[in-house]
Amino acid sequence: MSTSETITRVYREAVATYGLAGVNRLEAEESAIATLMVEVRAGRLDIDMEAALRAQLRKADESDGRSADGMLRRIAAGDQPLTLSDFDVVVTLGGGLRKTWGMLDPDVDLSAMNEIRYKNYRAARDAFHEFNSNVLAVKSMCSGYGTMLDAFEDGAFIPEVKGNVA
Repeated sequence: MSTSETITRVYREAVATYGLAGVNRLEAEESAIATLMVEVRAGRLDIDMEAALRAQLRKADESDGRSADGMLRRIAAGDQPLTLSDFDVVVTLGGGLRKTWGMLDPDVDLSAMNEIRYKNYRAARDAFHEFNSNVLAVKSMCSGYGTMLDAFEDGAFIPEVKGNVA
């Protein structure tokens, strides 16, 4: 089993231990990390440090993306002072291109950011419509069952064959 598969399995098992109550992401991560660290210390799990660093860099990139939105809101409202460090925030321009807020061309880059947001909005809207349709279909299949597993075990997900039930 690969490291990625092991991490996924441990994470799923950690979440599953909470059953019907569920668990918030931070608590699930802490539980999984505790298990994984035992394996790392014992030498049974090798962690790719470059991949771990890349994951943290992506987390920083996503965080800056949210900060950039907040900066745009603050600048537009004009009610909060900016600091020089605000202009170090990394923004996404599309096509994988990044710049710091301080290096943005207000005419070109803000328009590019706006176009990306609109495309993302349309994609999210379309994804929601599909997701909502799927939710309604699955809810009707599972009506009366306590859990999705109960519905599966009772055959609720067996595909229909034209005019007949398989």
